[in-house]
Amino acid sequence: MVDVYGVSSGISAIALLMLLGGVLSIVLMVVLIVLAVRYLNRTNSHTHDPWPAQPAASAPAAPTRPEPLEILRDRFARGELTLDQFEDAKHALGYSSGPASPPPGPGTTPTV
Repeated sequence: MVDVYGVSSGISAIALLMLLGGVLSIVLMVVLIVLAVRYLNRTNSHTHDPWPAQPAASAPAAPTRPEPLEILRDRFARGELTLDQFEDAKHALGYSSGPASPPPGPGTTPTV
């Protein structure tokens, strides 16, 4: 529709093309972002880790073994060892016969 001065009051073809170009550029940006995210997820899927910068989970701690003296005490308490056998085994492991002496630690020589 053209008014008295020769100016169109409706949407011209140029304005329609500009509007369509803007919408298409937004759609193109969204498609590119989606494709980039899918590509990055696919390349990192072999690590089973969603983010490569995260530290790996630590391995579970190995189960601790009871001290030899604890095993001897348990066996003596169950009646599997006599007092003489208990004292001989304790002495063979490097523990002194006194009740208050601590067991030898790593890197130390047992007291006899």
